[in-house]
Amino acid sequence: MTEDEARTALRAFVAVGEIERWIAQQSWEAVPGGWTVPGEFYGLRFRVALVPGGVRLTASYKGKGRPAVWTVPGRG
Repeated sequence: MTEDEARTALRAFVAVGEIERWIAQQSWEAVPGGWTVPGEFYGLRFRVALVPGGVRLTASYKGKGRPAVWTVPGRG
């Protein structure tokens, strides 16, 4: 899966709050194993990683608490 395919999967995912669509619209910075999303969404920072069958998202508050992790299925 490419970055463009990951963005397509995120845009197509329907969930409460539509955070996945917001992530798909942002610029991403390449890091080992995926991308980070510069900036914040209500204090949350995001990391995007490719996993078999989809895209794994990790959301965290600047080192506070445990991150939320979920997978968005690929469009394939």
